[in-house]
Amino acid sequence: MSFRNSYRNIFGLAALMALLPTTVHAKVEPISPNIKNYVAYTLKDFSANMHLVSYNAAAGRQINKDFGTIYDWMRKSHGDLLLRFRVPDMMRIDGRFGASTGTYIVNEVHQDIKLGIGLHFTTNLANAPGKRKTLLDAGLISADYLTYTEAKFMGARPYDGHMCAVFDVSYKDKSEDTSHRLIWINPETKVTEKREEYSQDGKLRSIWYYRDTKEIEPGVWMPTLIEIDDNTGQLAGETEYKNMKVNIPMPLSLFK
Repeated sequence: MSFRNSYRNIFGLAALMALLPTTVHAKVEPISPNIKNYVAYTLKDFSANMHLVSYNAAAGRQINKDFGTIYDWMRKSHGDLLLRFRVPDMMRIDGRFGASTGTYIVNEVHQDIKLGIGLHFTTNLANAPGKRKTLLDAGLISADYLTYTEAKFMGARPYDGHMCAVFDVSYKDKSEDTSHRLIWINPETKVTEKREEYSQDGKLRSIWYYRDTKEIEPGVWMPTLIEIDDNTGQLAGETEYKNMKVNIPMPLSLFK
């Protein structure tokens, strides 16, 4: 075969290959299987006004009997509730109900409800980790939360147009609580964008969606809209967080 014929054959093959369909693979950044890499280490505390967008009491009862407590507060209050949170797992909610006021405080395993009419209820949650209020309720993972839970990496899965790290999170002490949850974490913002809660017997109980994520201050991202559905996909409650402030700092005295 002459050099000229060989050149023509190579040129023809190249031209033919150019006509064939090609698949372009976009570069996908690796997603860490270690949940500690998604902890919101830079967040120390935050405050926000909790605004009730919608509440379906019937759907809430399908989730559990305690689900509607905060939503009932928001529905009965005159204006928004003031939410304050401090790491590790300290939360305070204040509101006004007519001429009276109410305060709901969770300081890790200690829960207190105080009403302006003189009522005071105290509960110890040491043996009920599933009832503790954590940063996960606001869509983030705290280092304290990982001290009594364990997370199994379920892989990288697409959600809402991007890849998320998915973990199955349960409690270390299964004698206290056998419930678990699947969480979808955005690796860019460290925000949990979706959460499926499963009961003690392994049945789907509720689905949480964390939406409208905003960068409150450089490097600190938080969702500003939280939607909770029952296990049939029916909306049970929707809350908007307004006037969010982070790393204030916040005194410990607020949570005592």
